Amino acid sequence: MSLRLTILIPFALAIVLLAAPAAQAAEAEQLLPPLPPRKLMTQVGAPVPPLHVFRSGFQVEPSSGSYKVGVSTFGSAVALVVSNQHRGSVAETIYLAKGVATPDRLQATFGQFGKVLMRFHETSRHAVCLGTFRLVRHKGIFVGNLRFRGENGYVSIHVHRAAGGILEPGGRCPRRPHPHPRHHSNGSNIFFGTPSAFLAESRHGVDFTGLLALEFGPISELLATHEESRGKLAIIRAAFADPHKAFHVNEAATAANLSPPAPFHGAGHYRAAPDGSTTWAGDLTVNFPGEPRYPLTGPDFKTFLEAPF
Repeated sequence: MSLRLTILIPFALAIVLLAAPAAQAAEAEQLLPPLPPRKLMTQVGAPVPPLHVFRSGFQVEPSSGSYKVGVSTFGSAVALVVSNQHRGSVAETIYLAKGVATPDRLQATFGQFGKVLMRFHETSRHAVCLGTFRLVRHKGIFVGNLRFRGENGYVSIHVHRAAGGILEPGGRCPRRPHPHPRHHSNGSNIFFGTPSAFLAESRHGVDFTGLLALEFGPISELLATHEESRGKLAIIRAAFADPHKAFHVNEAATAANLSPPAPFHGAGHYRAAPDGSTTWAGDLTVNFPGEPRYPLTGPDFKTFLEAPF
């Protein structure tokens, strides 16, 4: 199994298993944008984790369109996340820039797309427990200036105030014993078998495109990513398809077909010939925010197919 596959499979599993977070976790994070996946960061623009652990940020919705825009700290960098979610499928683009990322100040320039300079003013705080961990949640208002316009104007936003918050560790919570052991039978045990897996990847310089498909018995998952560097700005795009029977592998592991739902379009076809050569063709594309109909097939992709016995 390739190194890239060992990186992407745990990330895809994490998305599946955490798709319905606990109510306490949702309450703690509801004012903050989603945390970008650390495993998908390019070396260019990758942040250095701060000594003081915290997350600070806010979310806003543009006046038009179906996107949400979030700005938050990511280590010593500032991340602006444009996301679109529909029926469990998620597509997002993360613009990552080094800047000032402190609990009460977010400042960065996102190249030609815009910039942010916002300061936090606290209005209240309280602690919440996530298992045995205690988080201190600061509520408040970010005040300043956020101006952003995405590629070809697919999203545009200009705000001076936004509700947001800061999350930071606050010690440990006492363990609460359960009077009776809990038994869950939600079907999640299927994720601990050996899945069929297909990986296609293409690299041009520091830019990378990857597609990972996993088949877990009756369902399949699909994850596509694209990473690019524009000087001091890193752009990471990701899309995840809702559980769907969209991935089929033959018993000999010499052919696979992918026909996933939105935000994907079209189909991809993998074939392995007796001489060891392979082809990855079709009209499979994905709608990343800012990059619609991004191609996911072609001769530039290296492929890998693995099926359980």
